[in-house]
Amino acid sequence: QAISKLVAKDVIERQGRGIRLTPAGRILAEHGRTVVAEIDAAIAAIEDLRGDRGGVLRLVGFPSASATIVPTMMARLTAEAPEVTFQYREAEPPEAISMLRDGEVDCALVFDFAGEPLPSACVFTPLWREELKLVVTEERSGGAESLDLADFDADHWIAGCAKCRGHLMAVARESGFEPDIIQETDNVPAMMAMVGAGGAVALVPGLGLAAARTLPPGTRALPFSKPRFRTIGLVSVDTANESPSVRLAKRLLGEIDGGAWGLTPAQPATRR
Repeated sequence: QAISKLVAKDVIERQGRGIRLTPAGRILAEHGRTVVAEIDAAIAAIEDLRGDRGGVLRLVGFPSASATIVPTMMARLTAEAPEVTFQYREAEPPEAISMLRDGEVDCALVFDFAGEPLPSACVFTPLWREELKLVVTEERSGGAESLDLADFDADHWIAGCAKCRGHLMAVARESGFEPDIIQETDNVPAMMAMVGAGGAVALVPGLGLAAARTLPPGTRALPFSKPRFRTIGLVSVDTANESPSVRLAKRLLGEIDGGAWGLTPAQPATRR
């Protein structure tokens, strides 16, 4: 009844030759996503109660997870619920969360730096903690077993995806310098090969190192004297009735031992 009281001018307005949502319209659209997700979750839960354990699990994840965590999850799914169709897409966290909000996937496997805020109506379930390391040439490491970021203020840098680049900029500023970024790629093996070619260093997450399997000759991946981490977790729509597909994804991922890739368990609390 409340929605029926709204008229077109409350939710849309003209912009040039087209139209756009008003602030009220954006609020309605945002809540509409939650309503749709609630209905979808309720229908899925009813089907689950009926004993229908089939269906589809739609997941999006980031590149280094595609070569490590996701195949392990797929193997568990095949063994435990072979009737469930697994659909997977790859995207960096900002795009992945947009896909989740648009209803293209059921949940998103993402990495997170220091509790960054999530969009409304989303919840983050942390799974593992991942250490960040500095990939440098043997010569540049100077034989050290751990490093201080501030000691690399005069070096050239190779940056990753937009989210990783933003984190590099932030931690470098904390250490008192602006990193001189001369190359950018979200392809971790390419990043490490560039370091091996000489003239630059790169901040690389542990999962990326695990996915690459080996370091290029003449390079080292070293921890910081003050360890730096990021968190890997699952983002889903915050609903009263969590869908069976999201519950299944959480269970399967929660059973995976991340130690094979140098991951450690994260705190169990959820974040909205």
